[in-house]
Amino acid sequence: MQEKMKISMYITGIILFTSFLSTEESFAQTEKDITSMFKEAKEHFTRGEYSQALYLYDEILETNPNNLSTMKMKGLLLISTEDYPGALKEFFKVLQKSPNDGVALTGMGVAFGNLGEYSESLKYLERAIKEKPNTEIIKNYKKFVSDFLDKYPHTPTEKPNGLKNLE
Repeated sequence: MQEKMKISMYITGIILFTSFLSTEESFAQTEKDITSMFKEAKEHFTRGEYSQALYLYDEILETNPNNLSTMKMKGLLLISTEDYPGALKEFFKVLQKSPNDGVALTGMGVAFGNLGEYSESLKYLERAIKEKPNTEIIKNYKKFVSDFLDKYPHTPTEKPNGLKNLE
């Protein structure tokens, strides 16, 4: 009886060990796949093939939901397709994990600006300039929004109470 128990434990140990090794191989393969998918998505994006790129970004985020690079690229893609609310959601996720990310701050500023939320846009662009002070793109967006607000002052849209604590 003890002999059967030892054999059973030995076999169980082998199965657990080999399943651990195969999991490690699968994880390594997944990382390789994610890298190649990300590269392919960027190629689609640069060629203007937005639906193919979006599909790949979503696939990556399905298996790796905390991939900041993919979230930022998806946000930029959504700005390119004029899905500003979608871009805001994506950049907001990035900022929850990395509050001073210059790309996400700029993306928030650009998306809010395109939605006519110029005061909100300016807040994010000013934060982005603090993170990336020598970036001409951010400076140009900030100047555009500032000039617009100087010429056409407006009252910002009322925000829900919970959002005030996030700024």
